[in-house]
Amino acid sequence: MLLNGKLQGRALVKQSNASVLCAPKPAARGVNGRRILVVRQAVEVPPSRATAANELESLSRLSNIVPDTLAFESLVPGAKLAAASVSASTLRSVLVGESLGHKPYENAINAALAAGRTASSPLAGTSDPLDRAMANVGAMLAECVTGRVETVVDPRLANDDAALVSKVRDLAAAYGRLNVPRNRLIFALPGTWAGTQAAWVLEAEGIATTIYMVYSLAQGVAAMQAGASVVRIAVGRIHDWYDKNPGVIRNPHGPREDSGTPSSYDPGMELVKELYCYGRRFHPKTKIMASSLRSRRDVLELAGVDYLVLSGRLMNQLEQVATDQGYNDGLHAAEGSTGVDPALTPAVASASDVQKWDSLTEDSWRSGLGLAATELLDSTLRQRCKDVNELVSLLQERISSMT
Repeated sequence: MLLNGKLQGRALVKQSNASVLCAPKPAARGVNGRRILVVRQAVEVPPSRATAANELESLSRLSNIVPDTLAFESLVPGAKLAAASVSASTLRSVLVGESLGHKPYENAINAALAAGRTASSPLAGTSDPLDRAMANVGAMLAECVTGRVETVVDPRLANDDAALVSKVRDLAAAYGRLNVPRNRLIFALPGTWAGTQAAWVLEAEGIATTIYMVYSLAQGVAAMQAGASVVRIAVGRIHDWYDKNPGVIRNPHGPREDSGTPSSYDPGMELVKELYCYGRRFHPKTKIMASSLRSRRDVLELAGVDYLVLSGRLMNQLEQVATDQGYNDGLHAAEGSTGVDPALTPAVASASDVQKWDSLTEDSWRSGLGLAATELLDSTLRQRCKDVNELVSLLQERISSMT
């Protein structure tokens, strides 16, 4: 077990319902590294009990706020952690020491790697060292959140639906051996056609999925048709692509880009709005997550979407803006009190003119991607695969040093 941060023996440290192999319970703020996401849940507060709110607090009553940082307690003191995410880049940042407070997680990775040599270990039946490391760190995160832990599935399998399904089943089984049940897990699949098809199978088995790397309406609709639990749109990446390709039409329904008429149309923002309306009308199970947001104005324009991934900079900006929402005398909310207005609501979705798509095939999906989504999906996959390859090399070095 672990004493004073040092590994002693191979015992499990049982923590509540989950068991983490040779790892202590992490601090509530998590690891200060990349791509571990923690969620602040939207909470409804009766007007007579609410106090005056800043914009961040007001916004959190409309959307689940997902800080894209691990300096969480310094941003939202005392906030309750609702969810977390673990990925290859997360583990890499731990192993190379980029994460403050990384030692407990590094111990968990080392213990998971050593488990491959111990028949009595709960993770002995998990052959892939990467899977063992992801599951053991994910089990630690499950102990400091109330909701789900997202595990980003190996992107090198992005175009093989059978391999993606098999990998998720293996990961779910590894979590199960550590006493983390499926209802505490969600698995992130790439927004490829194979990723969408894998979501069909997994959701039917009761395994929740997120489809990320979504840059087009066709990808989002396909994910909804597959029954994915969450669709994640990288707004800023889409915006950046169009800035780098000024000759491409941003708004297919507006004036030509060279007409001289200034356009405020943002394809990434509009994609979030359209998928939100489409999902509410035709696939209400699927939730929409907007990430890679760049400005306070963008955030407020998407208020009411299911999840908003916000940087520390944006969260601080929103915290600095006071509102009188909820200010009251303890009995009645103040008349005329204002806060963040919802921009996306079920009523907005009902009034939208989105049309239901026919069931997509691979050919119709590909034809619907468009140039931006095709290039963005390809470049994101290359970077994610590079992250995994670097991590695998680091894990192999660790394993070799143990022999």
